[in-house]
Amino acid sequence: MKTIEATLLTHKAQPSTTLTDLLLIGPLPDNSYRGLTTLDRNVVFTPSVPLGPVTFYARTGVEMSALQSGNDLGVNNAEAQTLLPVATFEIEGITQQQIDSGALDGVRFVALRVNYNDLTTGRSEVVAGGTLGEVRQKNGGLTIMELRSLTQLLKQLNLIQLTSLRCRAIFGSQPIGTGGGVVEEEFPCGFDASTLWVAGEVESVGTDTFRQFIDATNLVGSGFDADYFAPGMVRFLTGDNAGKMIEVDAYDYTSGVVTLRFETVSPIQAGDTFEIRQHCSKRWDGHNSCDTFWAADKTLHFRGEPWIPVGQAARLTVPGAGVPTSGTNSIGSSAAA
Repeated sequence: MKTIEATLLTHKAQPSTTLTDLLLIGPLPDNSYRGLTTLDRNVVFTPSVPLGPVTFYARTGVEMSALQSGNDLGVNNAEAQTLLPVATFEIEGITQQQIDSGALDGVRFVALRVNYNDLTTGRSEVVAGGTLGEVRQKNGGLTIMELRSLTQLLKQLNLIQLTSLRCRAIFGSQPIGTGGGVVEEEFPCGFDASTLWVAGEVESVGTDTFRQFIDATNLVGSGFDADYFAPGMVRFLTGDNAGKMIEVDAYDYTSGVVTLRFETVSPIQAGDTFEIRQHCSKRWDGHNSCDTFWAADKTLHFRGEPWIPVGQAARLTVPGAGVPTSGTNSIGSSAAA
């Protein structure tokens, strides 16, 4: 059951109406919003007081399918179709670069219905709300966005934490309520990973321009051991991949070659600036493990059960478990440690 403002409800009861649908998407990673309308002209409407007036653009337009919904907590879904914006008008739609980079993954949306002849703040009907699912391009210019209701989050939520040989916490997460844009968890890691970032600049790229680059000027000779940044994270600051953070698969401290675990959206280019840091292996001890970052205090921060006994490899049921060897547990740590 939903509430509709009285004036709008009266207008909807008329034989002829001037209703239009608005689709608000955001905030995007850069904290901006995209507004699209089914009308043949732009609509300026204030969906909420804190957000302020938003221009819902008609140049690319939007067409939404019928919303499928139920009362069984199933995931309600629909599709919205829009055109790619033309050059220099990127703010008026969803760009190909946003689709390719994953900038739309899981972004919130709200679909509104308004009387375009009476755009008084608050006079709108919320048709649907949730997060974007798959966003794809069709026929060379038509963008299809999957609109999924908030019950989708219930399908992805673990109500309890499962046992694990490895740490369950997100590396660098902080207690709930910390603020400042950091990842917050009920059982956090607690380590301040922001102190580990090292600035760099791409000197040249390897044979795989999407995964490998060289930064001999900043990293070589800086006292970093072999595979110091593996596992690690790279965050590009400038260039076509600016804002993207990707895992490091290998790091050669003698040559400064950094190999990423996954391909970047766009080719890496000389002159791109970035930051690189260590990342936790999620293990009790070993290279870049909880022992590396917390030492003697790791018992207070490790969010896992490293001493869970496991059977033979064919019978393993514990996530992340390995095959034990004589005198060691399944992650290669001394059982007497």
